[in-house]
Amino acid sequence: MSRSRSPSWLSICRVFGWGEWESHTTCMSENQKYQGNLYQAKENTNKGQVKQDSWVENIGQKIEDPNSGITPQLKTLMQSLLGFDNIPRKQKPFGNFVKNSLKIWDQSKIDGMWAVVASANIKPAPALGWAGWKRALDDELTASGGEVEWKSLRSSLVKRYRASGAKVNGSSDDELGLEALACIPESYCCTDSPSVKLPGKSS
Repeated sequence: MSRSRSPSWLSICRVFGWGEWESHTTCMSENQKYQGNLYQAKENTNKGQVKQDSWVENIGQKIEDPNSGITPQLKTLMQSLLGFDNIPRKQKPFGNFVKNSLKIWDQSKIDGMWAVVASANIKPAPALGWAGWKRALDDELTASGGEVEWKSLRSSLVKRYRASGAKVNGSSDDELGLEALACIPESYCCTDSPSVKLPGKSS
């Protein structure tokens, strides 16, 4: 930055007003600078940003889903999280980010937030056939941190079934949902909450 009264960046030959420079977060490349109107951006230039935006959008859709089973308190925390645009996509950096940015130190809350993030961005399994409701149940619970509200679980299992390419034979989502619920072992059911969890998963 120069010593003039207004901040400036010599590399892009621009002088900013005091009300402008803080909002300037990205600079043009050398090609943009010297090629002018002839410059054409490469398709993959912002690939990382596009991936990040899609990842964040999935989280937003998850917390707004009325069948997600997310508690009001957790939803509020997630909405605060979405106020940031540099949310890490890995669990350990995510935990540190939540502590430093949201000042949340309760590990159970951090784990709950990560469970939402992970379930919102789970990659659909490749269409290699249907391995059965029990296998899908275990995979879904594992991806969601070990515990899911039963209505949300039912919807997720039906989506997995349809994505697998298995023959639906005209069955509706409601009918498939009943099949999914009927295959949940009793040991997975919680007597004190509407959740389904992996055996051995502590509350």
